[in-house]
Amino acid sequence: KSAPVKADSVGPPSEPTQTDFNPDHPAQTAGFSSACKMLFALGKNNSPCTFIMPERIAKTDPFTQITEYIGSGPMKFMRNEWVPGAKAVFEKFADYVPRDEPPSWLSGGKKMLLDRIEWVIMPDAATAAAALQNGEVDWWETALTDLVPILKKNANISVDIGDPLGNIGAFRMNHLHPPFNNVKVRQAVMTALNQEDYMRSIIGDDDKLWKEMGGFFTPGTPLYTEEGGAMMKAKNVAAAKKLLAESGYKDEPVVCVVAQDMAATKSMGDVTAELLKSIGLKVDFVATDWGTTGARRAQKTPPSQGGWSMFHTWHAGADCVNPASYTAVRANGDKAWFGWPDVPAVETEVTNWFAAKNAEEEKAAMGRLNKAAVENVVYCPTGFYLGYQAWRKNVSGVTSGPFPVLWGVSKA
Repeated sequence: KSAPVKADSVGPPSEPTQTDFNPDHPAQTAGFSSACKMLFALGKNNSPCTFIMPERIAKTDPFTQITEYIGSGPMKFMRNEWVPGAKAVFEKFADYVPRDEPPSWLSGGKKMLLDRIEWVIMPDAATAAAALQNGEVDWWETALTDLVPILKKNANISVDIGDPLGNIGAFRMNHLHPPFNNVKVRQAVMTALNQEDYMRSIIGDDDKLWKEMGGFFTPGTPLYTEEGGAMMKAKNVAAAKKLLAESGYKDEPVVCVVAQDMAATKSMGDVTAELLKSIGLKVDFVATDWGTTGARRAQKTPPSQGGWSMFHTWHAGADCVNPASYTAVRANGDKAWFGWPDVPAVETEVTNWFAAKNAEEEKAAMGRLNKAAVENVVYCPTGFYLGYQAWRKNVSGVTSGPFPVLWGVSKA
């Protein structure tokens, strides 16, 4: 039987390669106890995030892939059944003792009611929809909007919004190499971008499911601001062409990496290819899968040597409510997220936000941060959108959130 997990059973994580929240930064931690610092670190629910693991594993060099997946949670990863890119299996950890309180996303009591969970990857939406209707699968995490009307007609299926905080569509530009190391080229792309084109490609004609953004943060949350965000809503191809001409663009190809096995990235990639061509950029469209995209985006080599110019993704709205957990908006050079923007004005306002003494100072810092992020085009948001999830009605306990919450879910 496993021994209880105690504080000395685990160690601090390996030295991070990217920085969101710095517990040693006086401006970020002023007035916080050690417990509050830990809550900041544990609060992020999307990558890169914090995990608890045995000390011996945590001491692994940060550039070495771990080979043991052992944490302190309510499920066990069945590595012997893992088929990368196709299936992952988890079984209930019988020795796990949940807290005696209601669950709340990643916090609270994680009471597992299912003995086994099979996470099956089905890139084709029609195949996934058919599998759900036929009872081959029980829960579809990201039900395609176009297929939702069909699912709603099935008496055995429930459909609801997957995450009330939604997602922010995005494409990242590589700030290290031409042409996007030139801010005017980045500004040209943002100036021409029409968010409606992207949102229609992802969610179709339902206007209730998307919003145009004039800021980088999650719409509808307390600190959302559109200060300095006019460029994000410009939709001006003529002005974009003028900026591109002023940039001295030398006809360098834009290596546009697009994952085809994810509906959102494929849709956005198609729109972006036409956008770039419309303003006079030369496009090298690389159609690939998400696994390859994930590996390639980490390369800092020039695009002509296996690197990249841009890739498409999205950010969970839960991560984008403020700078503490918003990796993508950071602009601290080598420590920044893929694309490695280096914009001191953004970082200054991140520090000012952490140092704010009241809500007014927080909002002021957020406004200045948004303005600097737009002016320097840290990345290009393509719009805010909600998505659906669907599950069979013999499954109960399904909740809305930034990710599938499996504790508390049961199947009749």
